[in-house]
Amino acid sequence: MAHKKHWLTVAVALLAAGSLAGCTSNMSSRQAKNAFKQAQSSSKQASGKTAKDESIIAAAQSLNADGKYKQSNKKLSSINLTDLNKKGFGALKTEFFSLQKSNDKFLLKKTQSKGNSAATSQTSGGNTATTTTTNNSFDGYSKYVGDYYFYNDDDGDRQQETLTIHDNGSVVQNNNDGSAFHGTATIKDSGAHGVLSYDVTTGTNDTKTIDANVEIDVVWSNGEHETYYGYTSYDDDIVLTDGNSYDGDLVNEVWMQ
Repeated sequence: MAHKKHWLTVAVALLAAGSLAGCTSNMSSRQAKNAFKQAQSSSKQASGKTAKDESIIAAAQSLNADGKYKQSNKKLSSINLTDLNKKGFGALKTEFFSLQKSNDKFLLKKTQSKGNSAATSQTSGGNTATTTTTNNSFDGYSKYVGDYYFYNDDDGDRQQETLTIHDNGSVVQNNNDGSAFHGTATIKDSGAHGVLSYDVTTGTNDTKTIDANVEIDVVWSNGEHETYYGYTSYDDDIVLTDGNSYDGDLVNEVWMQ
């Protein structure tokens, strides 16, 4: 009798184990299905954004081909730049900046052409017109040459969108209303400490202070001067900040490659 009870106990234990395994298996299956559905949903959303951005870039290309460079940049400004930094948007990001450079190249030519005719004259107010000139100060600072995007647009309240620094020192700032500012920059080493910036590695509006590696001085075509402090983030991104506070607890301008 004891022998039979032993086998009965073993049988019951095996049945219980099998039932528990089945339950665990079912739970894993449900979790897998949920994960699959979430992945499908994310994929569809990304696909939808990609298709939308592709159509915007196609329209901007058409405007560029027609010589409507300012309108082309305005069309590009409707693209969310944070999307272009996500996985799967690499080709679109490359095309975005390539097209923007093409637009800026022609817009810069127009600005320089107008400026050259007024270079030696004075306005009625007595202010001498400023023309954009090139230089070779970036020869030893190639990593600071390139395209930057505005880090915090404050939910669309800021006009800044992208900033491009060329190796000859020419600078173009594109704004989300389709306008663009042009200027010339010079760069030098900097020992500035405690400069205000965002902690860009967090993707938040948390601020921090940094030690600057370089100082980039920009003279815009309207004669205004602006200084950016450049440094490398903990994630090895190149960042520029003007170090000025904005709206109490924000930073006025932070740009990131």
